[in-house]
This record gives sequence, C-alpha cells and structure tokens, in this order.
Amino acid sequence: MDSVNPNSTEFNITVTHTTSGKEIVIAVEPGFTIGSILEVLAENLQLKDRFVLATSDNKVLNPEVTVADAGLKEGSVLLLMPDPTGG
Repeated sequence: MDSVNPNSTEFNITVTHTTSGKEIVIAVEPGFTIGSILEVLAENLQLKDRFVLATSDNKVLNPEVTVADAGLKEGSVLLLMPDPTGG
C-alpha cells in the first residue's frame, strides 16, 4: 500500500468541459505537460475531436508547456474546448 508522501508535489486542478458543462478534477504534478493532461482527458471522456486546454480567460495553453510553466496551482480551473484551429 502506498503511503501518502507529505513532500508530494501532486495537486488537483479542475477542468470544465465546455461542450458538456461537466467538471473533472484531475491530479497533476508540476512536470506534467499540458499535452499529457489532454491525453488523459481525451481517454477518460472518449473525445473524438481535437481539444485544447485554456485558462479561464480563454488563453489556449501550448501542449508542450509544463503545468509549472503554465502557472497552474492547487484549485486552478481550466477549460477543455474544441480546438479553434480545427483538427
């Protein structure tokens, strides 16, 4: 059984799926990339189209940027929306 590591850098963010209005809470670490979070969401939600993650002010996040570089922290809210550039 894994013990909880008090030094763990894992934290929770909330992702709002703009198409369905569904909110998903996901545990992330600072080294995760936005792209890896998108992959997990696409798998869990069985997304068919291309999606992007954006901040609450609609700034689309680069998939290659890490969670830390995107400035995300515990309680951050992101929007999961269809890729505006198409697929």
